[in-house]
Amino acid sequence: MQQLVVIIVLAGSILYAAWWMYERLQKSNDPCEGCDGCQLKELKQHAKQCKKQKKSSCCAKK
Repeated sequence: MQQLVVIIVLAGSILYAAWWMYERLQKSNDPCEGCDGCQLKELKQHAKQCKKQKKSSCCAKK
């Protein structure tokens, strides 16, 4: 019984570590990862919205 509990705990911790590494690698290309907010992050979000809307008025330079 104890071995079963140990195996379940180890399997869970290994799966969690693998998931955590996967998430970190996915976000490693994002220069704004962990940033509270800055002008660059706001520009990136604006660009994403413009791509979704595909309207020329949204992305018009001011």
